[in-house]
Amino acid sequence: MNNSGTNVFSYALRVFGNTLKKTYRSTRGWVATHKKTSIAIGILLIVSIAWLIVFLVSRPFYSEKVQLTQIGLEYQQKLPGLKDSVRENPDDSEARKNYAVALYATGNLVEARDQYEEAVKLNDKDPIALNNLANTYRDLEQTDKSIEFYKKAIQASPKSLNAYSNLANVQLYSKNNPKDAISTYKSGLKQLPDNIQLLQLLAVAYEQSEDTPNARATYQEILSIDSENTAAIAAMSRL
Repeated sequence: MNNSGTNVFSYALRVFGNTLKKTYRSTRGWVATHKKTSIAIGILLIVSIAWLIVFLVSRPFYSEKVQLTQIGLEYQQKLPGLKDSVRENPDDSEARKNYAVALYATGNLVEARDQYEEAVKLNDKDPIALNNLANTYRDLEQTDKSIEFYKKAIQASPKSLNAYSNLANVQLYSKNNPKDAISTYKSGLKQLPDNIQLLQLLAVAYEQSEDTPNARATYQEILSIDSENTAAIAAMSRL
């Protein structure tokens, strides 16, 4: 860098530093004269962040959508080859399922649903195809159809964790029916005893239904399995 460039860079740093100092002084002065307001704002921010974290943790299928969006470009490149595979092997349920996965990942929900439906017609005992078909119905806001196929996925594979959690989430948030969601989580726990994920989701469902005693009991059960579970520890101090 030449001397002229160095001088400009140094000047920019000094201006930036002076601006930061002025901002800090003015902010510190305001906080000093508005202590109660500052504390209230701080508490509000902390509570808002805490509720946001609880909301995101208790609705896992939204994070699933984010992950699918991140890999969408990769699947976009695979779409032509997967489509050709279906054209060449129309009776291959795996080919249709693989194509449907790529369609779903790239946001083509209707086409993904159609391919999953064809895959299920070819193999109606495939729990992954059934669960994924239910996901497309869920995202297309056809809630009753999604519930139907989540239940079929569970029948095909009684230890399918994703099907239980997805079904219960639809019951809890789309149908606003915590009673059915709690029943689904309990059914899952019969097949998957001491599963931390299902226990946490069950505890949240109890909270949603304002059943504090059962929520506390479920969080205590989680802590008996994992004494350092941060979500359960935070919940116990909150309830």
